[in-house]
Amino acid sequence: MSSEIRQQRVAGLLFEEMSIMLAGELADPRISLVTVTDVRVSKDLRNARIFVSHQDEEVPRRDVLKALRSATPFVRGQLAERLGLRVVPELIFTYDDTPEKVARVDEILRQIAAEREQNDSGPDA
Repeated sequence: MSSEIRQQRVAGLLFEEMSIMLAGELADPRISLVTVTDVRVSKDLRNARIFVSHQDEEVPRRDVLKALRSATPFVRGQLAERLGLRVVPELIFTYDDTPEKVARVDEILRQIAAEREQNDSGPDA
């Protein structure tokens, strides 16, 4: 199996298991609404960057990442049991602000569409 295929397979397994754990197996309330958005594994499979986002605006991003980092030893232990990997990658949690960016772009596009519609139905139409 090529290393790229293995990378993708391990990333997929990590994505699935991390999603399950974050959906209810971790007790910290700061990470109750955290969602895994992407997982990227290094070529040597020693590091995995876990991209996350969250919907709870009351909990700052910094606190979410801090909670995830403090849960890392437990999470790695669970992953070792569940996945049966020889070496479980080091987990690096990164906040993914893509959902916020997408929402902002959608809002801008809606505003532009509304302005165009208003201009098209104006007194000159």
